[in-house]
Amino acid sequence: MTTLNAVLKEILESRDFLVDQAGPFVRGRREDIILHFFPYSRHSPAAMEELTKTALSMKGKVVLAALVPLAESTLAALPPEVVVWDREAVEHEVGRTRIEKLVGEEDHGLLDDLYADDVPMLENNVPGVREEERILPMQMSLQDVVELSSKTVGGFSHRLELVPHYLFSYQVPLYVGEGKIGGREGTVAVNALTKDVQPWDQVPETVTSLDQGHKRLEPILEEEDASALVRSTVEKEHTYDRDMVRENGQVTMTERVTVHPRLDLGSVKPLGIYYVPIWCVEGTKGVMVLNASNGKVLSEDYFRDIS
Repeated sequence: MTTLNAVLKEILESRDFLVDQAGPFVRGRREDIILHFFPYSRHSPAAMEELTKTALSMKGKVVLAALVPLAESTLAALPPEVVVWDREAVEHEVGRTRIEKLVGEEDHGLLDDLYADDVPMLENNVPGVREEERILPMQMSLQDVVELSSKTVGGFSHRLELVPHYLFSYQVPLYVGEGKIGGREGTVAVNALTKDVQPWDQVPETVTSLDQGHKRLEPILEEEDASALVRSTVEKEHTYDRDMVRENGQVTMTERVTVHPRLDLGSVKPLGIYYVPIWCVEGTKGVMVLNASNGKVLSEDYFRDIS
């Protein structure tokens, strides 16, 4: 069972806060920012009284993280400086942190609102399409993902993101020693956020825009670094041992040899950036990430009970 303190620690660490325990408070510190979270997982008049007495003397923002419903009289008695997060808010932030880890990109959350009065809006549906922008077409609509996620993670928040991938083609000869025995070719994509390298069957058909609202994410990986990852992957994938039969007069011999590719400067060719539409779903039971271009579930992460 996961404790509320552990969940609050995870949320704070998602924004690089140093976290410690200060009495009943989970405290996060980063540069000149201090946040005090008061975990409130069950009704306790004594705990509420302690919060009310200590909140005003604290430096920084104070947040009451309540997993139980609060009466209006209780809320009215709180100092106006105290920010209240209910259970839905806590679950929302847990979902945000886990989706961010999966897609490798930060999204604006409730935690950011605590210490930033004016956070720049992230690029979303910018008028005018970049000439080089290529998007894999959608095979999974919002209605599709709502129906699917409602039966699994109890989805209540559905966000479409375009995840950049560097696409490369490669063509390499295969050698045993100095003798050429064949060749291999293929198409490989590198996730420009997570550095994950994946084979693609072919260069996909693309569109230049989507009707569904979305957020386009920008690469954090340079194309040169992605190319190096592809070269390393191709080298590893096509290096293997095999048995080779040799005949020497009337003697037949089987020899174990190593097959290896020989990569030169032109072996791996960049094909540009392709954007893969990804559904990120937050739910009451967990979070889910789906590839909207083929309908595949990339990950499901179910919450354990918080207490």
